[in-house]
Amino acid sequence: MRAILLLLDGLGDRGVLNKKTPLQCAKTPNLDMLAKEGMCGIYKAYKEGVPLSTEIAHLLLWGYSLEDYPGRGVIEALGEDIKVEENKIYLRMSIASVKRDEKGFFILERRVKDIKDNEVEEILKEVPKVIDNYKFNMFYTGEGDFILEVGEKFDRVSDKISDADPFYKNKYVLKVKAIKEICKDEEYPIAKSTAEAINKFMKCSYNLLDNIEFNKKRELKANFLLPKWAGMIKKVESFKDRWGLNGVVLAKSKLLKGLARYLGLDFIRIDSLKEGFNLINELNYDFIHIHTKEIDEVSHLKDPKEKIKAIEKVDNEIKNLKLKNDDLLIVTADHSTPSVGRLIHSGESVPILFYGKYVRKDKVKEFNEISCSEGHLRISGDELMYLILNYLDRALLLSLRPGGLYRYYPENLEIL
Repeated sequence: MRAILLLLDGLGDRGVLNKKTPLQCAKTPNLDMLAKEGMCGIYKAYKEGVPLSTEIAHLLLWGYSLEDYPGRGVIEALGEDIKVEENKIYLRMSIASVKRDEKGFFILERRVKDIKDNEVEEILKEVPKVIDNYKFNMFYTGEGDFILEVGEKFDRVSDKISDADPFYKNKYVLKVKAIKEICKDEEYPIAKSTAEAINKFMKCSYNLLDNIEFNKKRELKANFLLPKWAGMIKKVESFKDRWGLNGVVLAKSKLLKGLARYLGLDFIRIDSLKEGFNLINELNYDFIHIHTKEIDEVSHLKDPKEKIKAIEKVDNEIKNLKLKNDDLLIVTADHSTPSVGRLIHSGESVPILFYGKYVRKDKVKEFNEISCSEGHLRISGDELMYLILNYLDRALLLSLRPGGLYRYYPENLEIL
C-alpha cells in the first residue's frame, strides 16, 4: 500500500465573495467526487489563527515539531545544494536598493532582480569577509538573492537573532537584535555579539556598494545586503526512521527540496501536476508527496476570481491522477492564503480528505472549507502521519515495544 499526499499549497481562504471562499465558488467536480467517496474534515497544521510559512507547515504536516525546525536559512541553503556545516548560521539575503536619510536606510526595493553577473562578481569581491572574529561567506543563487554563511573563530555564533528585512516595501532596514526569549542558558551574549557583527556587516557593505562603480550607472542602485531567516543545522530523526516509510517529494520549489534533504526524503523536481501524476506509477515509494504552488501564487495577487480560475485548473488536472486499488490518497493544504487583505498567509484551518479502499465514508458531498467542516475528521499536524500509518495498516499498537520505541512495526529487528 502507498500513501499519496496531494498538497494544494495555499488552498484555504476567507469568505471573500458574498461570504463564500474561492474554493466554495469554484467548480471542482473531481475534488467533489473524491469527497463524496471518502472521509473529509478540517485540518490545521498548528493552531487556529496562527499563520504558518510553507516550510514550517510542511515540517509539522510530516509529523515533526517546532523544536525540530532549524530556521529557514538552513532550509534555503540546503535547497540551493549548499553544504551546511555545524557551528555556522545561514541566512537568506537579497541585494536591495536603499536611500539613507536621518532616520536610517529607507528601502526602495527589497530585491533588485536585474543585477548583472559582472555586478555580482564585484559585490562578492568588495564586501567584507571578516568582521571582528566573524567570517562572512556569500553564495549567489540568482535574481538578486544570496545565501549568507556566518561563522566565528571559536564557534561562538547564534541563530537566535532577528531579521533585518522588514519584508514589506516602504520600510526602513531593521536593526538585527538578539532574541532573549528563545536563547538558552548562556547563549544570549553570543546572540548579541552575532547580531552586532551582522549589523556592522550591513553598514560596511553599504558604504562600499553605494559608491561602487557600477552603481554610478544604475537608475536603481543595488547598494544594500538585506539578510533574514537565520538558522543553524540540527540533528533530526529521518522521515524513514520516524515513520518507517520510504518517502519522496515531487515539487518545483527549492524550499521543499531543502526540507526534503533536511529530513532525508528523496526529492524529484516536477514543473507541473501533470508531470507528477505521470511519474507516480513509475515510483517505488511508500509515501509520495505531490506539491503544487499554483493556487498559492495566484492568491498573493489578491484577486479572488483569479484564485477560482487557478483552483478549477488544478481540479481539471486531478482527473489525470491514476491510483492503484490499494492506494491511500490524502488531499489537503499546508495553510490558507487569503486572496484579500494584508496578510501573506492566514491562520484559518483547511479542508482535508482521505480516499482509499477501506476509508470510512461520511456524508460530505463537496470539497471546500465549509462542507468539509461537517465531515468526520478534526485533525492537526501532530496527528496526520499517525492516521496515514493507520490506514496503511502499519500503525503499531501503542503498548508494544518491538526492539525499542517505534510508531510502526520495524523490519530487521535483532533476535535473541
